[in-house]
Amino acid sequence: MITLTDREWNKIRDQIKIDYADKPSIWLMRSVMRRELGFTTRSHEDWNQGQYRTIMYLDFYDDAAETMFRLKYL
Repeated sequence: MITLTDREWNKIRDQIKIDYADKPSIWLMRSVMRRELGFTTRSHEDWNQGQYRTIMYLDFYDDAAETMFRLKYL
């Protein structure tokens, strides 16, 4: 599992959209996201010091997929 701030996730998501421009449906179904990217996403909102912050969790199903993601996007 990787935890990202909203700003970090937006930057990575934009890069993934460029990399997978020929497959826009990748974001529509969790099963496709899991098969193509190796992870699914979860969003969590937290109240911290008087404001909401959004935290994005990336749940990986394979250690190799997580390693490749870290090498490519982080």
